[in-house]
Amino acid sequence: MHRWLACFAFAAVVGAQTPSTDVAVGVFPFLVGNMDGRIPEIVTNCQTYGIDTLYVSAFRATGPSTGDLWVTDSAGDWNPAWGAVRSTGAGIHLQNLVTACHNANIRVVAVLKCFADTVQPDNAAHKQYLLNVIDYFVDAYTASGQPVYDLDGIALDYVRYVGGTNVNAANVTNFLVDVRQRIGSLSLHAYLVASRFTFDGPTYDGNFNSYTSVTNSLASQYGQNWQQFAQHCDVLMPMAYTADGSIYNTYARHQAYVRKTAEYARQACTAAGFPTRRVQPTIKTYTGEGETTTTSTIEASITGALLGGGNGYQSFRYQFLVTNPSWWTKMAQYAVPGCNWPRPSFTASSPRLSGTFDPALTIDSDQAAGTLQVRFDYDGDRLFDTLWQPNAPATRLARNPGTFVATMQARDAQGQVAMTRRRYTAGSPIAVTPNSISTTTGGQAQIQIDVGPAGAGNVYLALASISGTSPGFTWQPGFQVPLNVDGVTTLLAGDPNGPLLWNGLGNLDAQGRAAAVLTIPPAALTFLAGLPIWWSFLSQTPAGAAACVGDSKLLTLTL
Repeated sequence: MHRWLACFAFAAVVGAQTPSTDVAVGVFPFLVGNMDGRIPEIVTNCQTYGIDTLYVSAFRATGPSTGDLWVTDSAGDWNPAWGAVRSTGAGIHLQNLVTACHNANIRVVAVLKCFADTVQPDNAAHKQYLLNVIDYFVDAYTASGQPVYDLDGIALDYVRYVGGTNVNAANVTNFLVDVRQRIGSLSLHAYLVASRFTFDGPTYDGNFNSYTSVTNSLASQYGQNWQQFAQHCDVLMPMAYTADGSIYNTYARHQAYVRKTAEYARQACTAAGFPTRRVQPTIKTYTGEGETTTTSTIEASITGALLGGGNGYQSFRYQFLVTNPSWWTKMAQYAVPGCNWPRPSFTASSPRLSGTFDPALTIDSDQAAGTLQVRFDYDGDRLFDTLWQPNAPATRLARNPGTFVATMQARDAQGQVAMTRRRYTAGSPIAVTPNSISTTTGGQAQIQIDVGPAGAGNVYLALASISGTSPGFTWQPGFQVPLNVDGVTTLLAGDPNGPLLWNGLGNLDAQGRAAAVLTIPPAALTFLAGLPIWWSFLSQTPAGAAACVGDSKLLTLTL
């Protein structure tokens, strides 16, 4: 019997040794100094040791509505009232780091420290301040529409109560909801408190407290409700720091503790209805706090993370790995060689309402680009507008003209999903030519509709108003028309192919175009001289579903 148990234990360890394709390292420049010149070194180490993702500390709150930006202000719109920028010279040029990493197929996630012992999650003003900081990172774009910080995700650190006794977990969860809304489809990561006392105290004998006991305690002590976190975060990262010299002093206990943190995070995801959420325990690769990291504690932590249902693991922190090469080697033992995630890239162009989204530059080091799958969220609402489809251009008809942020995800054969964003502008689909008609001599004006080929065959109706464009009216949910309804609107809509307006109702041609014609007879309507007539249109599919609406263009009647 003893021999069978020994064999079983051996098999479990062997199973844990399956290398992961979800291996990460945390880089904390504010603790190191100026790391701008070390970007090539960082990239080379990631490539050498199979690291797929960098977590880079980019901002740290220092008090109520203030903090430090530890990256170069490449966006150029950091508000000085928010805090200092690389005040000591420490930090890193995040934009250059992202570019270098993406060229090597390495992903980059920005880490933001949210709260501190001087400011807690019940401070509404500070939470709004943090949302402004998040906007700074995710809402800056170059002229070509590429994000200034083309990040693969935002990670929230210290997203919890930091000390204090009046803990209300709802304040933390509601903040997560607000962040989720701000960043759209961008991946959201969260560091989770994994207190060893909560899991195993006060005896620390490996007989762990129950899932319910642990998670209730973490919610009441720190405001982190793991099941609620799993509803809003894409990646849960229990901070499972353990090394020799303190609570655990055997390989088995180190492994068991990290394994249990991964198990409970996975259980929280399943209970929340998201069993495939990523779980990535953060393991200790530094010496301090009375503990000494060794290759043995690193291995125990990694195998524990993988045995517990973790997708991978994150090493904490980079600068200690550099000075302890054997630690890199131990990590590499449990990392699939190379950088294994897809590297999505696409262009977005929409001169009218028809947009083209071309993922031709999307790559993967493990498989041919043409075998990847992609899907698109065209307007940043976190609802993907396409199913998974081959890596090929897609077209979309925008609901209305305006500026949008599109998200594209790429998925490889192993099911790993990476994303990127692009900002684009859907141009005006309506023109009025000429833009004035004399009521004395009379004449005609064309209301030209051009939504592009994605609207081919759809039904359109030209609309007019003499009472302005604001507030307009809602035709269907999500389809706001910039015209005020008045007598002229109902008159022409009721007879869109009559003597005043011809071809005001019809089908768009193969290019998504049509032209309605307004006719003003000579000398018959001089009393209308000086009257502005605003034009727009509605369009629906042949089946009757709302498709798009136009902006508004002015036609003036002169004497």
